[in-house]
Amino acid sequence: MGNSLQDQLLKAGLIDQKKIDEAEKQKRRQAAEKKNAGKKKKAPRVERPQPTPEQLEKAARDRELEQQRAEVRRQREVAAQVRQLVRDNRIPRPERDDDIAFHFDNKGKVKRLMVSADVHSKISAGQLKIVNDNGVFELVKPAVADKIRARNPSLVIDLPEEQKADADDPYADFKVPDDLMW
Repeated sequence: MGNSLQDQLLKAGLIDQKKIDEAEKQKRRQAAEKKNAGKKKKAPRVERPQPTPEQLEKAARDRELEQQRAEVRRQREVAAQVRQLVRDNRIPRPERDDDIAFHFDNKGKVKRLMVSADVHSKISAGQLKIVNDNGVFELVKPAVADKIRARNPSLVIDLPEEQKADADDPYADFKVPDDLMW
């Protein structure tokens, strides 16, 4: 394009190089505007009006409801995790004729669990723990019981530890056997 109109005007001295550059910039801007005309332009930032007291109350109620829903969701997740832990790690207790009752306290009530003599001694020694799984008491190892306790402490049944006898206890010499049946 050696003989373009711009070149001819430049040679004649009617325009200079600055004007040619400005004209090219203007042409590029117009092309870009046409190209971007189909796209949505950003709306100018408009300040929102101040919320009304009703809107503030509704927002507070919504936040509170969402917190309650989140708490319920969290509790369900914890319950599912505990069920999974108990189901995967429970110690099987086959029913046998020679099972003996192991009595323990759960929320102020004395409960009974039928176990073998070997399992009875393991529970008494602390080698097995009792866990409440939706009203069904299962036996698990102490490490699993600790994991359950971390999620929900009320589900692990803590057996009372042996207490040391007082110095002035008149029955200190008479120890009650573990296998005493009432």
